[in-house]
Amino acid sequence: MEQHRRYWQDTYLFEVDTEVVEVREEPAPGIAVRDGIVHPKGGGQPDDVATVDGRPATVSKDDVAVWLHPQDMLPAVGDKVHVAIDAEVRRRHAALHSAGHLLDACVAPLGFVNIGLSHAPGQAFLLYDVDGGTLPDGEEAKAALIEAVLDRARELVAADLAYGAEVDAEGVRRVTIEGLQRDPCGGTHVRSTSDLTGIGITRVRTKKGQLKLSYTAEHA
Repeated sequence: MEQHRRYWQDTYLFEVDTEVVEVREEPAPGIAVRDGIVHPKGGGQPDDVATVDGRPATVSKDDVAVWLHPQDMLPAVGDKVHVAIDAEVRRRHAALHSAGHLLDACVAPLGFVNIGLSHAPGQAFLLYDVDGGTLPDGEEAKAALIEAVLDRARELVAADLAYGAEVDAEGVRRVTIEGLQRDPCGGTHVRSTSDLTGIGITRVRTKKGQLKLSYTAEHA
């Protein structure tokens, strides 16, 4: 089956006319299309909100493809369909995911290593183990950490650094922030740090030697 992950190439491709390349009945009736613009849940990022020929469609994935499950219809292989995603939801997801990378680039130099994350709206967080740094002890120390991280984040937003992505020889996609960071990632991202606004750290928690930062961000 040939399916192109167009969401890897263009975060802002919100609709496409494409061809059904596979149909399945189990475990749930669904289709795979040639031009895959719909991002499936994974890597801390939620599913896109999708439609097929105007009908709501849920999303799933396996080792073969991203599958769309349109309501009350099941096109045949070779049929042409119009697939669309909610642009505002995609932009919100891309902003949160991109801000997660940016904040991580600000936190890691302070002596922490990321071990967990979520980029879901209202639930976004970064979880760290100590790697030479010091956990903040008390509210003043937490406030100082927040200010240091956000000061650096604001500098990087103002610097207008490009986000990029490439797939290496092993098939691993790596996302970069220009001159700053390069990480394995399958998510959608903004074009530049200047596309981010409203970056904030809403809560700092320390427990069992770990640091958890809850955060928020919006697309400019």
